[in-house]
Amino acid sequence: MIPRRLLPYLALFLVLLGLYFGLTWRQSRQEAEKTEAKKVFQVKEGEISELALLRGKEEVRLAKKDGEWFLEKPLKMRADQAVVSSMLFTLATMQKERDLEGGPDLKACGLDKPALVLAFTAPGKSQRLVVGGATPGNLGFYAYKDQDSRGLLVINQGNKGSLDRDLAALRDKTIFAYAPDKAKSLSIKTGGATVQLEKTAPASWRLLGREKFPVRGDRVEELLRFLHAAKVKDFVADAPKDLTPYGLAPPLGEVAVLQDKEPERLMLGEKAKGGEYARKAPDGPVVLTDKILLGHITKTIAALEDRRLWRGQATEVKKVVWGAPGKTWVGLKEKDFWKITGPDQGELKQPAVLLEVGLWKLQDLEFARLAPPKVPPAKPLYVLELAGEGGKPLFSLEELGREKDKEVLVRIKVGEKTDTGLVSQKTYLDWQKEMARLASPPPGRQAPPEQEGKNSGQ
Repeated sequence: MIPRRLLPYLALFLVLLGLYFGLTWRQSRQEAEKTEAKKVFQVKEGEISELALLRGKEEVRLAKKDGEWFLEKPLKMRADQAVVSSMLFTLATMQKERDLEGGPDLKACGLDKPALVLAFTAPGKSQRLVVGGATPGNLGFYAYKDQDSRGLLVINQGNKGSLDRDLAALRDKTIFAYAPDKAKSLSIKTGGATVQLEKTAPASWRLLGREKFPVRGDRVEELLRFLHAAKVKDFVADAPKDLTPYGLAPPLGEVAVLQDKEPERLMLGEKAKGGEYARKAPDGPVVLTDKILLGHITKTIAALEDRRLWRGQATEVKKVVWGAPGKTWVGLKEKDFWKITGPDQGELKQPAVLLEVGLWKLQDLEFARLAPPKVPPAKPLYVLELAGEGGKPLFSLEELGREKDKEVLVRIKVGEKTDTGLVSQKTYLDWQKEMARLASPPPGRQAPPEQEGKNSGQ
């Protein structure tokens, strides 16, 4: 309960607090009214349905259809939605830098032959902005709205730059419209050969005609994302009479992606200016891409075969044994951590994510090439064993030797199948470092004296 003697002070405090918030609200409202009064147009972005830009004899028209903007003149095609959105935002928020009084000299202000006339409809009412020359010091541009050439005003440079977009800037730069996760098939033609891939499950693909060929689904998915992200760098020719100068007759490569009923097909040509020439089939414009697509496609095809030593899932693994023979570490999964026992029977606990990183690194190991069928017997230098529920063997690896400090000879066993081959020494050592981390005590804890010098597992 508040003491009675404090009530007057509380009442005074509440009155002052009310006055403070009242004054703050009034000031905010006045500022908002001033901002609104300085706006060139009282319009909202979503109300604008048509837009036209006139520069001398050049005319560009756009219209909004089903929530998207399209060019209507001089070309009929989808517009760049981000660029149009920026223009609409400018129109809705643009403020006068100042009003100019007195009879304006339109010629002196560059308004007798305006550099830009921007007309728009919102909502159902036609409005326009006429922009002339730059003010002294190039700090702004003379302009007037609608037909009121006597109501001269100044807009800033940024507003003029946002509105004065040429046809190339307004054209849609998208090359592919498919959604990468919804693509159903991918067909690639390069050097006279055709590769056809079909999606069988999320991140899982098969090579048509070679169903037993193991496909790196993650690399196919990465290629789809790469192609989808590619944009038009420049529009070269809308109606080319000869495709030969661009390397498109015939094309050097072709890629087709199917999402719905009809595939999107792109023909690829010669390299030029940091990209390469391309044309959307059957009769799209010749464009210059912002990426070297053909090189990336060729690289992906060359690495399409799944040569990973282990293709399993980290969630399946319940037991891990690793290290030098006779000095191995053993990890057992227990809820959200792993209990790890060292060769000296010392124990420590590690977060589950730490071992999962080691298993992810294991999936980076690929056969550079297989070794001859009969490899001379050799004592393993390092071993790894993965087991699932009930101790079911999932995968085993034995390091047999290192060749010329470049590659490591390993033997693996998955199920009943055994393979021997060479892997990259760098990738192999990166994986071993992650496994060595598992044998180190968590931060803030010191290893018992008897474990020091043994944490490498080697």
